[in-house]
Amino acid sequence: MGSLLRPAPYVAVHMRVEIDWMIHCKKLEQRSRVSQICSSKQEIIERVGKIINLEAPIVVYLVVADNLLNDSSIEWLEQRSAIDYEVCSKADIFVGNSFLTFSSLIVFERTQKTMRMGITSSCKNENEVDVQWPSYAYNIAAGESNGPQKWITDMSDSSLKVISYGSNAISCLSLNPIHPPG
Repeated sequence: MGSLLRPAPYVAVHMRVEIDWMIHCKKLEQRSRVSQICSSKQEIIERVGKIINLEAPIVVYLVVADNLLNDSSIEWLEQRSAIDYEVCSKADIFVGNSFLTFSSLIVFERTQKTMRMGITSSCKNENEVDVQWPSYAYNIAAGESNGPQKWITDMSDSSLKVISYGSNAISCLSLNPIHPPG
């Protein structure tokens, strides 16, 4: 009898650590008086490492800006964002920044997948196994472990502005679908 090989679990991390983002996010933190927008590479690595129930070995897929990949011989760079999106949306665990549109769109899709499975709550305490396709915001520290905050899209917010404009007021609480005014 042959054994079926399961693909290795993987974590997708959307890292924005480029100079242009760091300048923008520092200014945004000053204007909005919010301190949980920017994260250094070291902070991101430390927080991802503190995700409970992360079993080794694990593959980590990093989504980074084009200027960090200085190989102009790669012909598929134009399609890379679409590839990154698919890889992140299908990851066992996704970790992003709650102020980035790309990260917010990934979490939105993962929240929809969770809802289609009939799951109505994704909150567990730090020592419990989470739902399938958990997402985390590395820019917001949570709990005693100082790991990343669990994150789902608040589907009860009919405007869904946080997807485009970001927020540090994220949670893992609300999987209620949007109810149009009737």
